[in-house]
Amino acid sequence: MPIDFSSLSVEKALAMAVRSETDAAEAYRKINSQIRNFMLKEKMRFLEDEEKRHRELLTAIYRKVAKGREPAESDRSILPALSLSLKESHSVPDLLEIAMDAEKAAEEFYDGLSQNVEDRGLREVLQYLASMEHGHYFLLKGEYDLCMRDEAYFDREDFQYDMVHIGP
Repeated sequence: MPIDFSSLSVEKALAMAVRSETDAAEAYRKINSQIRNFMLKEKMRFLEDEEKRHRELLTAIYRKVAKGREPAESDRSILPALSLSLKESHSVPDLLEIAMDAEKAAEEFYDGLSQNVEDRGLREVLQYLASMEHGHYFLLKGEYDLCMRDEAYFDREDFQYDMVHIGP
């Protein structure tokens, strides 16, 4: 369900975004705690760090827009399904699917908000964030597809290369 930006102040929208980036980082930390695959663990750490940087960026923008005030803890996230998943038990593929949906929602939020702000600099930052979330979606999609092809993918610590010819 798209967010009606006409009913939101820029400050409120930014506070929601800060909350959402915090939730996203926590979701990647949660996924990371449930997997053993070293490659997937590294990608989840990367995404967690990305969301933390987004949160820092949005917090700095909020301070600028709100003349030095800190963002209020928003009770509303732009990623409600992700917020809910942090409180529930899900399989790793389910969490990846929820995270993919969240990245799409974040992309749409930043893109929509960018079209509703007058400040050119803020608009460009929001468009940048939208493109970053777009990339996160496809990173997750690749991992999700691997999980769907190999149900043990996320739980495998090492890889067996049976029947692979190595060498001349």
